[in-house]
Amino acid sequence: MSFNLMWANLVAYSLQIGLLVGLAAFVPAALRLRLPGARLVYWHVLLAACLLLPMVRPWKQEVAGTVQVSTSVAVVVPAQPAPRRSLPPASEIALLLLAAGALVRLGWLAAGFWKLRQYRRHSQPLEPASSWSVEADLRISADLASPVTFGARRPVVLLPARFPEFDAHMQEAILCHEILHVRRRDWLFTVVEELVRAVFWFHPAIWWLLGEIGLAREQAVDRQVVEMTSSREEYVDALLAIAGARPRLDLAPAPLFLRKRHLKQRVVSVLKEVRMSRTRLISALAAGLAILVAACWFVTGAFPLAAAPQVANDAPGVTVDLGGAGVMHRTGVAYPAAALKQGVQGTVVVEVKLDANGNVSDAHVVSGPDELRSVALQSVLQWHLMKNLAGSSRQVSISFGLPDSASAQPSTAAAGVGGGVYRVTGGVYRVGGGVTAPAAGQLSAVMMAAAAAEGHLPPQSIWVGRTVKGINVYGLPDQVRADLLAQLPVHEGETLSADSLQNVARVANGIDEHLAIRVVSAGGDGVTLEIMLPGGVVTATAAGTMTATLPAVSAGDNATPPARIRVGGNVQQTKLVSQPPPVYPPLAKQARIQGVVKLNATIAKDGTVQHLEAISGHPLLIEAAMDAVRQWVYQPTLLNGQPVEVQTDIDVNFTLSQ
Repeated sequence: MSFNLMWANLVAYSLQIGLLVGLAAFVPAALRLRLPGARLVYWHVLLAACLLLPMVRPWKQEVAGTVQVSTSVAVVVPAQPAPRRSLPPASEIALLLLAAGALVRLGWLAAGFWKLRQYRRHSQPLEPASSWSVEADLRISADLASPVTFGARRPVVLLPARFPEFDAHMQEAILCHEILHVRRRDWLFTVVEELVRAVFWFHPAIWWLLGEIGLAREQAVDRQVVEMTSSREEYVDALLAIAGARPRLDLAPAPLFLRKRHLKQRVVSVLKEVRMSRTRLISALAAGLAILVAACWFVTGAFPLAAAPQVANDAPGVTVDLGGAGVMHRTGVAYPAAALKQGVQGTVVVEVKLDANGNVSDAHVVSGPDELRSVALQSVLQWHLMKNLAGSSRQVSISFGLPDSASAQPSTAAAGVGGGVYRVTGGVYRVGGGVTAPAAGQLSAVMMAAAAAEGHLPPQSIWVGRTVKGINVYGLPDQVRADLLAQLPVHEGETLSADSLQNVARVANGIDEHLAIRVVSAGGDGVTLEIMLPGGVVTATAAGTMTATLPAVSAGDNATPPARIRVGGNVQQTKLVSQPPPVYPPLAKQARIQGVVKLNATIAKDGTVQHLEAISGHPLLIEAAMDAVRQWVYQPTLLNGQPVEVQTDIDVNFTLSQ
């Protein structure tokens, strides 16, 4: 997921929380939910709802179309000065600032725990001992102005130095209050709430909600103290006595006996007797929760979160509208060469029928130009939509628009060796030279989960006993990917066995029967499991990540790999062993001619360039580019341990200094 998408989702999520808290804040007053304990339950449910909002609805996912990935070699004459380093994107800076703020807040929280420990060490036991001492360690601290309770297994109540001066009734009320906190384990809730505050330190709605939770908790304990001690006036006197002391400490990790901003509400709550029948209490809480559920559904629809776009290899000028349907995967839509040459364009509307797994089982064209119908129908019949649409019928629209000249031309790199450019509908994105991808030559095994489920796994004995160093899933929506990883019977650090490998295949087949599985050596005795959609193409995304996949093979295909495979330029570029640079033709340099020469190369099994042909480029530059590329040597590409020929595109970029 890119920084821009992460930032957009964080903004949407923050708006969801703000709107939800704004809508839900009036519910206790509207339903006359007066009991502090009931309000505390409601506020806790609201906080949990805020944290779980990303799980209410599936994240919106778009499908972005890509064209080809190219590799580039730049020859610059003369050398240009190094470009200035640009600032990171604004979204990345904002995310880093938010993360830094959360770390600062967590550091402050850790400092609070340390100070509590120091206060405990410097405190003295309460003398004479109280009957409440059997439930907590009661101690006097000269550093505190208000009682503080903390600790889970060995709870501690720190009392201010003035505590022995209070009369017996006030002491009893204060100790009863703190021991009730111990019994309710309120310190654990307080710690969790402060962790939430640290993560959402920037969100005012979260701060307000946590303040209401703290107030409701103290009011609920106040009510219990009055019921247990029957000393309403003495308890109010205790509150006022603590409030009159000079504040010295306001540590977040421990609930204070009194925060001055809550004094008025707590005194009013103690003096005012509130009653609610059990029936009315249950009905009010049920109505509040129902309103909360409706509000969650509304806010997630108003500000939806977006998953990383799924990439499909649509031709330039082709736009697919699925009508909001989620996609497991789909094939790209090509633009028929004849229609493109004749200038035919338009929108093809296809009615699709989905089977029980979300695969397109039947389709027919509703409308559209005749020249475009066949290619649209062929592509749609290979699509797989989300399983929640299983058994339904829906219409999809595929728009064919004549691409502009820039989009129709092959992608080119601007400068530099090892960089690359790939085109996505609506813009051009650059990939730096550091991009790495699992190349086809790294594959030691490829298998289809569907074949594995039938017991036809290719021989995998060489991987048995190896340690799983990593598990990667490519090409699936985020939610589907999470479901797949949760169901896998193998995890990182475990030893791979024949049974576990077969079980992985069965799980993958249960998620999507089109998924392919491959095992890649991770060095030493380690392996990496990679699960992906088949297709035999290299796919790039706007985030700069790339995945290489091969066509699925059956068990019988394992012994006879294909004679030649196609690999994207950026992937093949990483396998270069020898790369003599092109020589800039003097005549072209004198005439100030520059540009890109696009070549199609066939790499032999031994890594040498076996065949080379020019696709485009200036005549004065083509020969120089071909002379250099013919001398390039690559590492042999292996498929199932056997060398294969590779077909790839190479871009040679001739650039003159300005």
